[in-house]
Amino acid sequence: MRRILLLLALTACASAGPTLEETTPRQATILSGDQNTPTIFAERPVAVSTTIAVPPAGVWLAAKKTYADFDIPLAVENPSTHQMGNPNFFKSRQLGGRPMVELVDCGSGMTGPKAASYRIYISLLTEMITDGKGGTKIQTTFVAMGQDMSGNSTDRIPCGSTGRFEQLFLDHVRSQLGKA
Repeated sequence: MRRILLLLALTACASAGPTLEETTPRQATILSGDQNTPTIFAERPVAVSTTIAVPPAGVWLAAKKTYADFDIPLAVENPSTHQMGNPNFFKSRQLGGRPMVELVDCGSGMTGPKAASYRIYISLLTEMITDGKGGTKIQTTFVAMGQDMSGNSTDRIPCGSTGRFEQLFLDHVRSQLGKA
């Protein structure tokens, strides 16, 4: 009887077939922060920068106005480190007057681009330093993650930037300097 049970057990294991391996490559994930509120990046954030022939104090005011115009609350405003921004806010459907699908790519679902319906959590930080010639080097870093608010999942998924928001932001800063 033991031989029959052993034979059945071996046959069951053999007939289970090969296990499926995941064939979709995963992007590297970077965790930052403490265990309670980690920040997850699907790819290394890229800072987009430009140099403006205006002293840092003027660019600072133009960047601050840009945050206000885009309805992004400032959570970081530190002139001594030359940084301002917000490392954790969310928007849905649009940002800076543009549809979210133009600015971020969170992949697509059955109903189209996920960025069109997901809540997009954003980290936007801007740094301004002198270029040594009387002008200012300004750089902005934009990182986005999406969350489906219609389902039960509370997981956020990494989203990639299209690069359009960073350019929109820097162009708006420049336009504010032209009004001064």
